Amino acid sequence: MTRSFLPVDDAMPWPMASDYSAIVQQPRFAFRDPVLQACSIERNSLGQPLTRAGAFAVVYKGIDAEGKAWALRAFTTESQQRREHYEHIASHLQSRKPRCLVDFEYRDSSIRSASDGKWYPLVAMDWVQGMILFSWVQSKCRKGKGASIAKGARHWLKLVKELSKAEIAHGDLQHANILVTPQGRLKLVDYDGMCVPGLVGRRNIEIGVRPYQHPQRNESTLLSTSLDDFSALAIYTALRALAADISLWDKHVEQPGYDKLLFRSEDFLDREQSPLYRDLMNSPDSDVRTLAAQLFTFARGSIDDVPPLSQLVAAEPGGKRAAVSAIPNVPWQSDMPEPQPGDKPASRVILDVTAGPLQGETLHIEQHDTLLFGRGADCRIRVADDRRISRHQFLLEVIPPHACLRDLGSRNGTYVNGVKYGGRDEPKRPAESPADEVFVEVELKHGDQIIAGETTVLLRIEGLSLPSAAKESDKDSSDALVVPEETTERLVDRLEVGEQIGTGTLGVVYKVETGQDQQELVLKVVHPTTEIGKTNRAELLRAFASYQSLRHANIVGLVEHGTLRRAFYFLAEYCNEGSLDQWIEERGGKLILGQARPLMFQCLDGLDHAHRQGLVHGDLKPQSILLHRENRKRIGRIADFGLARILEDSGSSGMTTTGKSWKNFHFLPRERLVSPRESDLRSDQWSMAAVFYHMLTGRFPRDLAGGDPIAEILHSETVPIRDRNSTVPQPVARVIDRALSSDPEKRFRDAAEMKSHLKRAFARVRR
Repeated sequence: MTRSFLPVDDAMPWPMASDYSAIVQQPRFAFRDPVLQACSIERNSLGQPLTRAGAFAVVYKGIDAEGKAWALRAFTTESQQRREHYEHIASHLQSRKPRCLVDFEYRDSSIRSASDGKWYPLVAMDWVQGMILFSWVQSKCRKGKGASIAKGARHWLKLVKELSKAEIAHGDLQHANILVTPQGRLKLVDYDGMCVPGLVGRRNIEIGVRPYQHPQRNESTLLSTSLDDFSALAIYTALRALAADISLWDKHVEQPGYDKLLFRSEDFLDREQSPLYRDLMNSPDSDVRTLAAQLFTFARGSIDDVPPLSQLVAAEPGGKRAAVSAIPNVPWQSDMPEPQPGDKPASRVILDVTAGPLQGETLHIEQHDTLLFGRGADCRIRVADDRRISRHQFLLEVIPPHACLRDLGSRNGTYVNGVKYGGRDEPKRPAESPADEVFVEVELKHGDQIIAGETTVLLRIEGLSLPSAAKESDKDSSDALVVPEETTERLVDRLEVGEQIGTGTLGVVYKVETGQDQQELVLKVVHPTTEIGKTNRAELLRAFASYQSLRHANIVGLVEHGTLRRAFYFLAEYCNEGSLDQWIEERGGKLILGQARPLMFQCLDGLDHAHRQGLVHGDLKPQSILLHRENRKRIGRIADFGLARILEDSGSSGMTTTGKSWKNFHFLPRERLVSPRESDLRSDQWSMAAVFYHMLTGRFPRDLAGGDPIAEILHSETVPIRDRNSTVPQPVARVIDRALSSDPEKRFRDAAEMKSHLKRAFARVRR
């Protein structure tokens, strides 16, 4: 089918539905296409054009001179990405069009508005004769035809598999966008929210009808070909449940003003208070009970953890389908089958400098990175001679396809798509503490334009072709392991789970025991905040394996690691006296020198051992130092070695610089912001010295209160430790202050040298 794409005027205002309805009464004035000019528009009983209105558009039915029926979709809201969106879809459908989709044409400047006479875009689609899914199910329920609904569920499963095979997500699966033809076939309409591979990583044009969408989906959710997984499961569960018990329709749907298919948004917010959930768990069909348990569990978890419907439904002899049985429920797992993630479509963020002193330069970012922009010599993108730009203007953190910009308190502000962020021309509300501050951050999307001073940067997001091996993920892999390192013989599967003993930025921590010998261990479960493909998961597990070999009296040993569904788990030795930050709090906010001294040496011993193996911690702080009492002696042990660094470098822990807890910034050396991939063991040394500083003073090395902590780290120096606590001996203070130098070259060569200097310092104190 011919598809045309003409230029569009993005600056024009947008008509209301009434503007279109007024003009389509005279098609020869309303449309530019001669075929549409000859159409007769379907009218209601009052003789007015019959409209089918949605959130962003209005649809009319037109019959052309040859009797062909058209669905004519005119938009009532502006979207600068809509034309490109439909271009990508049309291109993809030329080679991979499932039977459930309908031919369409996107036409710029094709329908006139009665209010201003200007031309606006139009989508012309083949008209599908049929009933919307809601009306079809309603008619079957009223006639008691549960078997027909069960057949509809099988057709739905087949449709979802077709979409998945074609690498398409509809983006707004709901009862009004699913049509049932007189022949019983299912067709999908309304492609405004659709995602194909070329659109992965872009921002939503729409977010769908709420009762069909995962509770976490919102305007910032990026497009993905897995976007339909929750909606597909919700609709399939509804159909299966109604087929098993038609009375659910009268009880939960046949109510004034309600026209959704069984589920309501509030059902997913608190399943314990949902009458529908209780009825589903009492369904006469065990498959429905399993499906409902899975659906409501996924609703409480991450949107990225919902697997495709085909992985949740297993084949039975004779072609009948049945839901996979739920597995036992334990705290870090849920009653759902193990999802088998495929490879995440690779992508990269491209920064094109389109104006200013650096015009013509391009930067490609294909992995997690942070970039500092400004006049300063330490900026990755440096514009030295533009006085309208601050020394440190903004920080850009990138996890392809995600990007986040944070203005660093610049004098003139940073503009994104013409909107100003930051700047010092407005009075700032004083904050009680950095935790009360709201820092200026902007989530960026494809096509965003960043302006600072004379410089303009265009941000683009591109998909990268996957290696041929990665494309094997398109095949069914129900018997494949998540990663090759996993085996069925895992200690984690034989644990007795105790209490939850902690939560943090890296995950949830449980105290556990092994079965027969009752050895006490700790289990940390980390849920990645961004999607991780199968290949990257395997790479992460190999990286974690290098840390599992670390064995030292002052390092918490990693016993086992692996995956629990889409999460990572780390089984480690248990320390019976809590963490250093807890002990500091118990001792009134700081330690005396005699209490701190042995811990300082122990921590440096553990750090030196790891560094000699070429391994860096990357996230040292008081919470990372655990205490264990053995033979009446308190021992300090470093926990989570490498965990934060590996997750951060891979991008799987999300925006860790722009999104990091403000307290963690106190233990972050400056180079971690300026050149994070060049930070090394001397960065660990700075963080460990900051821990010692906090032990002895109850304060932090820098004064960060009252401003953006990132900007403060870039602009401020550490406060000498004796300015915080004059009782710290001068020799000890000199060692700690040197390790806290902003210049890595001025610090100690390694942890062993720092320990040697600290030993001599304490020896001089004793004399």
